[in-house]
Amino acid sequence: MSGLGGLSESETVRLQLKAIKSSCTLMVYSYQLKNRKASKMWNFSKNIAYVVLLVFMIIATVDCSWDPYKVLGLKRGASISEIRRAYKQSAREWHPDKNRNENAESKFVEVNKAYELLSDPVRRKLFDQKGVVDDSLNRNMHNPNNKFGDGASFFSGHGGFRFQFQMSEMTAFHQYRITLRRYENLIFPQSHSQPYLILVYSEWCLMCLHILPVWQRLVEDLNPIGINLATVHFDQEAELANKLGGRRGELPHVVLVMDSRISHYTEDELSNSKVIEFIRSRFSRNLIAFVNDQNINEFIGGWKDNKVRVLLFGKLELVRLRYLTLAFKYRPHTLFGYAQLNLETTRTIVEKFGIPSKLDSLLLFQEDRDRPAARLSMADLPYSTLKDIIETNKYLQLPRLSSQKMLDLLCPPESSNIRRRLCAILVTEDREEDEEAREQLRHFTRQFKFSRDRIVFSYLFREKQTEFLRALLEDEKSPAETTTKVVIVWRQDTQRVSYTWLPQPFISGADNWNSSVDYLHRTLTKMLGSAQPLAHTTLMKDLVDEYAQGILGRISARLVTAAEVLRDHFTRQELLAVGSVVGTVLFIAAVGYVMTYLVRLEEETIRKKNKGLPKTPRPTTTELKLHELRSETYNGMVRLLKPGCRTVVLLLDNESMDVLIPKFHKAVWPYRKNKSLLFGWMNIDRGLPWYSRLLNLALKIVDEDEGADVTLDSNSVKPKNCVGTVISLNGHRRYFCIYHARHPECVSDSGAKRMQNMARRLTVSNRAMNDATGAFMGFDTSLEDSDNSDVERGDPLTSQDKEPLITSGLGLHSQQFSTDLALEGLSNWLDRLFEGTTQRYNINYWPDFGNF
Repeated sequence: MSGLGGLSESETVRLQLKAIKSSCTLMVYSYQLKNRKASKMWNFSKNIAYVVLLVFMIIATVDCSWDPYKVLGLKRGASISEIRRAYKQSAREWHPDKNRNENAESKFVEVNKAYELLSDPVRRKLFDQKGVVDDSLNRNMHNPNNKFGDGASFFSGHGGFRFQFQMSEMTAFHQYRITLRRYENLIFPQSHSQPYLILVYSEWCLMCLHILPVWQRLVEDLNPIGINLATVHFDQEAELANKLGGRRGELPHVVLVMDSRISHYTEDELSNSKVIEFIRSRFSRNLIAFVNDQNINEFIGGWKDNKVRVLLFGKLELVRLRYLTLAFKYRPHTLFGYAQLNLETTRTIVEKFGIPSKLDSLLLFQEDRDRPAARLSMADLPYSTLKDIIETNKYLQLPRLSSQKMLDLLCPPESSNIRRRLCAILVTEDREEDEEAREQLRHFTRQFKFSRDRIVFSYLFREKQTEFLRALLEDEKSPAETTTKVVIVWRQDTQRVSYTWLPQPFISGADNWNSSVDYLHRTLTKMLGSAQPLAHTTLMKDLVDEYAQGILGRISARLVTAAEVLRDHFTRQELLAVGSVVGTVLFIAAVGYVMTYLVRLEEETIRKKNKGLPKTPRPTTTELKLHELRSETYNGMVRLLKPGCRTVVLLLDNESMDVLIPKFHKAVWPYRKNKSLLFGWMNIDRGLPWYSRLLNLALKIVDEDEGADVTLDSNSVKPKNCVGTVISLNGHRRYFCIYHARHPECVSDSGAKRMQNMARRLTVSNRAMNDATGAFMGFDTSLEDSDNSDVERGDPLTSQDKEPLITSGLGLHSQQFSTDLALEGLSNWLDRLFEGTTQRYNINYWPDFGNF
């Protein structure tokens, strides 16, 4: 069967399949061309994500698996001394020559790596903040051999273009340059025993070039006497420079680092003499005691402070600076004194010890006050020679183990059995009876002179080092059984010790001297001649620091340090100002505390006095006070009233005061709990001018409304006509309401006519009581007022109502009658007042009260 175009069927099928394959390939190729850019971006992003994820996984694995603090067994925030102590202990434990463990070498490398990281302040800070362990990138950037240099040195972080080149004049500064790591690991810890004078400088500081000769002279003068000098480059050690107080634009900056304190040189001029005086002022005043014939025995005698005595003699009145640095260096072990030659007060000392009068001398005393252990006389005592003498004799012949630090110095740990150092400790009590035993042990050390590199003799007080002795006792024996016994101790490390108790006690006395000495000498010679281990091994407890400061001592030391810091940063005038303010505040606080204490004491006394008396409940009643309206209280009672508050005032005189005040108090008593009301009274004899001006201000408003022209002459107003009047003053809205029993408010009256009638009748005297024109406040007999009856009055006026309210010159019966009717109907008027239905008289302002 033939196919298409004479082809066979199989060939036809093959061609068709080939055509289909070609079309599919073309379609795929065209699709790839369209999406090639997106595909490339996707693959690139995917590869980057894989790489970043892998890097983070590696970093996280490394950081999580290795922690230098865990390697050394420390906590975060450990001090440099703790890091060094832990490193020494771990290095001694994992040293390949001493540890046969197969992992000892790798562990030892890991310990060194951890110490190298933690001892570098920069790398330690990076690890604490970011967990960075490898600092190779940071080291390469600051590598001096890096040909590309530091980018920050070319483009300064402070802005601007800066050139960097070496200046030959700066070489003197560069050779003493220190880094932050050296400062924190070496200089700052050593400042407890040696002062450091540090200069912060910069290559672009012109004043630094100016003081270069002064700095070179300081190096020549201070280095030989125990004061080290160093420099800090501000641009390359910015963190250290800022820590020392150096600021750009304030260079050069000089500081003294001593006893872990930074003292700033604040003088404007930098000179050799001023810098030396600055250093001298930083030393404590009692560092060297002045010795004379009277206090020589007190200075030399007594060795319980565990210190060697050094007595210096000199021709100068001022103590040399080298002596101060020497006393500062050896102050934990040595007590220094100074005696001036060619004085009457020191002649006995000079003759007793044979001191040359023209030479400076040194005497070093241990336990023997009559015979010095070392002496030296020269025209000028060099610092190095003095240092060698004191270093050789800085401990007593029989020192006391008074602290753990003393034990570490006398008996340092030594793991090697061959190089071990033994420590023979005599256990005594702090009493005079045991002094003979201690003296015999001193005599033993002078007689046989064992090498201090092999064995050290010491003693301790049993009652002060009880916990240390309990760790050295077996079978739960009491520490009291160890008195006058000797224990031989070998410290294998900081905690583990081997020890042996000598069975025979070191008994004092002439009869027991030979036997005790012979036995002790044989035992020690045998131990030193062999490498046999000691009988027992235990974990040691730290010794108690017998000279540790108490709370008061630490507080006083902090106060002294704070005072020195304030002295460095503030002037005398500023300190006096701050001190006066602080003293005033403390004085006020102390007085307040004393007063509070006295009040509490008085309350306790009253409580004890009334302890047996029955307690009666005190009635809880609200008081009602009546205030006098006068010039002193006028603003508070009228002008400064808050919105919604009113003052109700009764007008009276001296004659009616005793009668009207009780009646007024009784009438206003129901309103005593209303906090918007204030009640008072006014003596009309004193406040009549103010009252007249108040009515005149109200008349002006009334005249404008009514068109009338009524004025009130304040000089003609009679005080008797005003007695018994009650006025309500609204200080905020400037209006008042007025009440009187003889001149009530009419229901049909708007108030204007009433005010005009008041003005016309206020000037009528008591003698015109029968006048047809009438009188104010009860003197009106006209039909006009009788027609205007009021709901408060009730019945029309009777004959008795036509009498004056308060009269003068009348009979006693008439006065009593008028006073009784003065406040008649006040309660009803008060009810209408609070309802808001009383007549109001507005004014433009409140007149001045004044003293008339």
